[in-house]
Amino acid sequence: MAAAPVLLVVGIHREELPFGEAVAARLDAHRVDVLKIGEGLSGRRPRQDERFRYDTMHRALYLQLLPHVQPWHHLLVDLHTGLDPHAPCADLYCRDIDMLAARLARAPPLAPSAPRLFALQPDHATEAPCAAAQTVIPAEVWRNPRFLYVGLEIYLPEADTLRVVDVDYARAVIEAVSAGA
Repeated sequence: MAAAPVLLVVGIHREELPFGEAVAARLDAHRVDVLKIGEGLSGRRPRQDERFRYDTMHRALYLQLLPHVQPWHHLLVDLHTGLDPHAPCADLYCRDIDMLAARLARAPPLAPSAPRLFALQPDHATEAPCAAAQTVIPAEVWRNPRFLYVGLEIYLPEADTLRVVDVDYARAVIEAVSAGA
């Protein structure tokens, strides 16, 4: 049996773990391995006096992902949730937006909306061919030459919801971006 080409990471922010587990349960285990972070960080914004410790722990947590990415994993999908009353919708963050756009173009249309794409850029980048984003995720992860990192933000209508439509939308987005991985 071939190893799964996709590694899905859920629970980096502990409040997001139940949603991530629900999505993971709906994915094909032959195509997607799941790494559950049982003791993730809080997703709430840290106070100014907590910032250094939070940023240090955040960086350390992401760097600890690297040994879990095996040679057969061509894609690392980092699942997060946000809030939007027009949910479900999604944002995708990646260094190779052209590849993601091509994969999404080959996939069935994602209802109710196609994800927005954001090119991850180094801190010093000032121009990008499309919407650009900077990240606090270590470059060793998002620019790693061994695999393609995709940050996936699925927007929910309210916190702590597990609506089937949101879980199915997240599953469909993951399947679309992992096609060909």
